Amino acid sequence: MADKGSDLNLERLVRPNILLLKPYRCARDENKGREGLFMDANENGYGPCLPDVGELHRYPCPYQAELKSKIAAFRGVDADQIFLGVGSDEAIDMIVRVFCTPSRHSVLVTPPTYGMYMVSAAINDVAVQKVDLTPDFQLPMDEVLAAVTEDTRIIFLCSPNNPAGETLRTPDIRSILESPRYQGIVVVDEAYVDFSSRASLATLVDEFPRMIVMQTLSKSFGLAGIRLGWAIAHKSIVAIFNNVKAPYNISRLTAEVALKAMDSVDVMQATAQKIIANKQAMMKELEGMDGVLKVFPSDTNF
Repeated sequence: MADKGSDLNLERLVRPNILLLKPYRCARDENKGREGLFMDANENGYGPCLPDVGELHRYPCPYQAELKSKIAAFRGVDADQIFLGVGSDEAIDMIVRVFCTPSRHSVLVTPPTYGMYMVSAAINDVAVQKVDLTPDFQLPMDEVLAAVTEDTRIIFLCSPNNPAGETLRTPDIRSILESPRYQGIVVVDEAYVDFSSRASLATLVDEFPRMIVMQTLSKSFGLAGIRLGWAIAHKSIVAIFNNVKAPYNISRLTAEVALKAMDSVDVMQATAQKIIANKQAMMKELEGMDGVLKVFPSDTNF
């Protein structure tokens, strides 16, 4: 894909100490592309204490190249545009830590919305600006753009929305990214995108290098228990995330299940269609009930 990074000024956006960070180098970093016994990894030479669990005494691959390649093919992006995390929550925390200086910068959220944006901001001592969605759960564009300041580093947009269920209008998201008033990061959280009538916006990260799209295996794939999510972003942003993350954040067990999941996309899509059909039937029943004033549309599994 073409590199359109001219709109991405990392020196301005990323915390200076993060840019200067020398990442931890593990044994597999020093022997990239090779397998074997890494004596400096101090792994247990007798193997796991449990039978029939494979090579769980070995540290997992810190790169997860095969998994990233499969996710990239599924979403129509490049493998070096993917950061893997322990659920989307690790990606949320990573984004806040990399772009926001504690006690100085802020993030903007649009309630009702996913609560972890505010929790991660609080943990990192980052202020939270709030601009409520409209009554039909869309972005109040004038209010959002009026609220941003020089210290607003991230706008979190949950689309499809949790808990409202509505998908944000793509032209509105594009307008924020194109606005001269805001030059920070725009995060689109697509945890429920496979239930939506609108396709993923993941491929827009090529057009808008300040855009990050988050996704997960927890919802449509039904794999909340393995805790795997990812952020799709410009490769330069992903490279910084990889410098900051723990060296072995994705376990062997998680990676093995995730690889199988990416080979079962057809099963996921069939299940998603069943969930959508059941939801639509339930909505129809609710609309016919006494006392129900309005059933709001939903592009999620709820």
